[in-house]
Amino acid sequence: MGVVIYALSICPWCQRAKKFFRDRNIQFEYVEYDLVGEKEQEKILEEMSRHGDGTAFPFVKIDGKVVIGYNPEKYSELLELSELSKGKQK
Repeated sequence: MGVVIYALSICPWCQRAKKFFRDRNIQFEYVEYDLVGEKEQEKILEEMSRHGDGTAFPFVKIDGKVVIGYNPEKYSELLELSELSKGKQK
């Protein structure tokens, strides 16, 4: 499954979220919501709303579990439970 981040291109918290994963050599995909077309934005909002936690950014999915906002403690907790972190720590 992996890590997916929905972000805004000018959001400092979104940049910090991406840096968190880069610093730990965790591969992730990201989509900058404000830079994609309207149809893609609609799909993103639909996916975000399915989780019932609102539409705040960054919106991070780690192996299907959602974290809304910049929350390195929660990211670490989910990564520890995930196969993603095995062998990737410095």
